[in-house]
Amino acid sequence: MPAYKLMYFEGKGRAEVIRLSFAAAGQSFEDKRYSIEEWYKVKPTIPQHQLPCLQVDGRFIPQSGAIMRYIAREFGLHGDNNDENTRVDVILGASDDFLKNVMSWYYEKDETKKEEINKNLEETKLPQFFSLLESILKENDDGDGYFVGKKISLADILIYDITDQTSSVAKLPAFPPKLAGLIDRVKNYSKIKEYLAKREKLTQ
Repeated sequence: MPAYKLMYFEGKGRAEVIRLSFAAAGQSFEDKRYSIEEWYKVKPTIPQHQLPCLQVDGRFIPQSGAIMRYIAREFGLHGDNNDENTRVDVILGASDDFLKNVMSWYYEKDETKKEEINKNLEETKLPQFFSLLESILKENDDGDGYFVGKKISLADILIYDITDQTSSVAKLPAFPPKLAGLIDRVKNYSKIKEYLAKREKLTQ
């Protein structure tokens, strides 16, 4: 079995969905978290000079999207066929579209504009995103299982992580009923539940 080393900063950010995926797969990995001072020292040695980066037996994989898809394919967290793989990718694409709104809040320096972005998130973007997810979820087992097939996948893990992290910057609207059930299933998935119990003891 390869040795996995995930490199990122302290906190959740773009690495947390990868950590959650490792947890769901029951796969151990080294969770290397750099301070800013440490990062500046190692940055020249990391491909594309950015984090997160995954090291697999000495081989580097940059880019968070590539890493989470690699983990999903490696540990059965993608689909079981091309159609299911595509459904996962559709949800990942929709999530990328939504996250542009969240990232604009993070990077905005003007406090007035920041408040406007937050208001738009809470009143428009989040309800639209949740409604879209609800409709996609209902296409599979009438929304009573997971986004794809009969088992948890990267799509489910990613949506849980997005709602978790977005709740720290905006007040989430109520989840539609099927989406609420999915979020509950993911956070209570035995291996993820175990990881979350340990995570709460860490400084985020």
